[in-house]
Amino acid sequence: MKELAEDFKAIWKKDRGLLCWMAVNLLLNVWLFLLPIVNFDPGRPKIWARYSDISSGYEQSNWWYLFSFSLVALALGIGHTVVGAKLFMKRGKDIARLFLGVSIAITIVALRFLMSILGEG
Repeated sequence: MKELAEDFKAIWKKDRGLLCWMAVNLLLNVWLFLLPIVNFDPGRPKIWARYSDISSGYEQSNWWYLFSFSLVALALGIGHTVVGAKLFMKRGKDIARLFLGVSIAITIVALRFLMSILGEG
């Protein structure tokens, strides 16, 4: 844990732009984490949740399917920020920014997919 704190101190001193990339990654993942929780309606046993195929579109499924987006957000938000810090220390800022950029892109795709599912219901 002390190593991680020292990594973030080094990022703070050397490259604040990377720190901004990490903050954007965390903020987008907080949004992805909270969106299914805020839109949860416990009175409905089945919700619009899963995209099945091209012909039939969305189908109704169990409520826990939406909460899998929250689990993904935890892994992407915390895990990828820590990996980005480690990559900065081991490989340099360019590979860390590339990794965080891909993580942000994945989060945006997941947010778009989740928002289309929530809009369907």
